[in-house]
Amino acid sequence: MKITLANAEAALDEVQRENDKLHSEELRKAIANYIESQREALKALRKKLH
Repeated sequence: MKITLANAEAALDEVQRENDKLHSEELRKAIANYIESQREALKALRKKLH
């Protein structure tokens, strides 16, 4: 499960990098909010597993 969580975190990092390239500020903000909520969910899941 640790590998899967690490992969999920890496995927979020990649999405963040791609998001930074977008021209639409509104879309960048929406995606950034989504990424942050997913990071929080990963933190909660990690806590549950330990």
